[in-house]
Parts: sequence; structure tokens; C-alpha cells
Amino acid sequence: MTPKELATHFRDVAKDYRYDPSIFCNEPEKVRLVKKIIDERLEDWERVVIILYADCGSLRKLAERFGMSHTTLAGFVREIKAKILDEYDKMTK
Repeated sequence: MTPKELATHFRDVAKDYRYDPSIFCNEPEKVRLVKKIIDERLEDWERVVIILYADCGSLRKLAERFGMSHTTLAGFVREIKAKILDEYDKMTK
């Protein structure tokens, strides 16, 4: 996948993960909160990695798309998940 194709794919997938503060949103509060964290608290590169990982569901497949080893990507995903959980804990206390 070329960088341009990857960027297009990310934009398409990111729409599904965008935070919607609307009171008419049908998503559970926990889901809205996680989306808010992804949208507002993550760096751009972290947002790209976690959204594409959630969409792809496979570290190996995503690592291939990024042209990196799956162990390196796994470390990034682990750090991003920890950051999301830490922010979630701060917001729910």
C-alpha cells in the first residue's frame, strides 16, 4: 500500500472513530469518552496507529502496511493503549 493509499484509508476509517459530543449520539458513554480521548489527547501519529490497528485488527498486517516489524509496532500500540487507559482513569475519577 502506498503512503497516499494509506492516508486515504486512514481518513475513511477515522470517520468511524471520531468523537461526537452530540446529546443525540446513540453510543454508550464509555465509547464516547474513549473516542474523545483518541481525538483530543493523542498525538497525530498515535491516533493514526491506534485507529488503523483497530480497523486492521492485526499487528502483522498493519506492520506490513507501515513497512516496519510487528514487534516495534506492538510496542507503540502497547504505549498508546496505556495512554488511553490512563486518560480514561483521569476522566472518570
